[in-house]
Amino acid sequence: MFTINSPAVADGGELPEKYAEKNLVSPPLTWSNVPEGTKSLALAMTDPDLPEAFNFPRVFAHWLVYNISPDLQELPEGASPGRMPKGTEELNSDFVLFGSEAHKNHYAGPWPPDRSHRYVFTLYALKVEHLEIEGNADFVEFAKQVLPVTIDTTSLCVRYGPAGSPLPG
Repeated sequence: MFTINSPAVADGGELPEKYAEKNLVSPPLTWSNVPEGTKSLALAMTDPDLPEAFNFPRVFAHWLVYNISPDLQELPEGASPGRMPKGTEELNSDFVLFGSEAHKNHYAGPWPPDRSHRYVFTLYALKVEHLEIEGNADFVEFAKQVLPVTIDTTSLCVRYGPAGSPLPG
């Protein structure tokens, strides 16, 4: 069975603060049993619990990664920002839509303003070697490119919050 895990947190567990809020350090992720025929992988970290007051029409994307080699079995701690495997691409987090340039094109950890939120890391096994996604694409465009070529997915759901500091502005 295709699985994704993290040595930093168990499925359903609390994500350590070192991967959240102002700390721009991606957690370590490992995966196994990549489906036969997989030519690349993609990864999304999303928050389905954004407060209604934000009037945001979908899950909030914290990290979007694509063109991950199927030969890899992990992204080490701190791979993002700046230490991603060769050929791997990252897109903006949704913090950019709220004016935070500090969260452009790399991991942007949890920062829930109101309560504990769920954060879902979804790994996609793809039947294409390479995706061409514009650098300013959002989660919707990422999904449009990734979902039609997906062989299988696996997810890790963790929790974090509430944040100890105000949201970036």
